Amino acid sequence: MRDSLLLKCTLVSSRPGGFPAGHRVHPGILELSARLLKKEEGGILIDSFVFRCGDTLGFLMTHREEEEIDSLVQGVLESCHEYLEKKNIFSPAKTSTVSCTLSFAERRSEEILLFLADHPTADLFNLHLYRIFGDPFSTTRLVTDDALLEGFVFSTSSHDSKRSFSLPEDTYRLLASIRRPEETRVTIVSKRDGEHAASVTGLSETAAPALLLRTGGIFPNYGEAVEPFAQPYMVRSSVGERPMMPLIPVSLCDAQGSRSGGPPRVVCLAFTLAAGNLIGPADIFDDPALDPVREDGSRIAGFSRAHGPFDPFL
Repeated sequence: MRDSLLLKCTLVSSRPGGFPAGHRVHPGILELSARLLKKEEGGILIDSFVFRCGDTLGFLMTHREEEEIDSLVQGVLESCHEYLEKKNIFSPAKTSTVSCTLSFAERRSEEILLFLADHPTADLFNLHLYRIFGDPFSTTRLVTDDALLEGFVFSTSSHDSKRSFSLPEDTYRLLASIRRPEETRVTIVSKRDGEHAASVTGLSETAAPALLLRTGGIFPNYGEAVEPFAQPYMVRSSVGERPMMPLIPVSLCDAQGSRSGGPPRVVCLAFTLAAGNLIGPADIFDDPALDPVREDGSRIAGFSRAHGPFDPFL
């Protein structure tokens, strides 16, 4: 199939500045971005959705062509910076943008999940992706459903090389390679025939990490994709002096931190696609079943923070 006939879902993450300082994106930025992207629907874009996690701004866009997407995003972000300057709101001197894209022929029932995190470093999702696409104790259908039994291919990137690992036969090699995410990170997960399953945003010193993945049918369902986030796994944090902090899944309304700017948080939104149109979102982490995770994560963060200048993780 020609690339121009494939549906493309692009997820963009940027940190244009927030109030107070890095607490949350100004609501005027969300409104402005949504309005500017809506103007492009029916032309460059099929559909779009704007959201935030803390002071991180996220765009989800569906489209067929790729050529004008980067310039469209940059134009929207420039308008956001102009808005902040008029409001005299903090705006970083240097702002970078990262993105990831999934290209595919839309299925009859196409479901996608996006994850956007605030304050972890860009090597966040190695553990979660392995548990979603490689661990049958998280995704039981890997051993019970013929559609998943053949496994998945993990593409990784390190400082000096790119590699691929086919699971389950390369499980130990993959884990040995990605156990230190700051050295090697998973970038793409796909079926053995090359069909995209998940994509992770690129590296950046300032932009927040994000993950886009397909669910259902020949991929893990959305409940299996959420399961790894039911533990507040320790991640490298960009907040303050704490190099490791628990990652806490939160709903959109709780997607901002207060204790030393953190702890790191992640939101999860689900959409159904219909001819490229986004139906949703469903706020997946808006669920009381995840309250114990949030409580455990908050306790761990408080214990870590109480050490002050004496870092417990060095």
